Amino acid sequence: MNAGSNDALFWIGIVALLVLIVGGSGIVFWARRAAKSPDLGASPGFTLDDMRGMLERGEMTRREFDTARDAMVQRTRENAKKERDQRGGTDWGSEEPRRTPRR
Repeated sequence: MNAGSNDALFWIGIVALLVLIVGGSGIVFWARRAAKSPDLGASPGFTLDDMRGMLERGEMTRREFDTARDAMVQRTRENAKKERDQRGGTDWGSEEPRRTPRR
């Protein structure tokens, strides 16, 4: 092999190494971002407005609407409580709300 082919192999190796570093960094960045993002779970399904429309169009009975609405409200309360507990136990962050003394 001559010096010209050695130089070419050297630069090909450098370029390949840079491609591996950049590609690997991108994969690590993507994986960390995916791991940190909150798990949204299943799709949200119907909104309350969607269900009201279904009720008005006769696609669901009043009893079905009430049952679904109550379940939706309960899930929302449970999720709010879970988030509140993660923040420190209050609706306003980690501090207790200030109360003015009565006179």
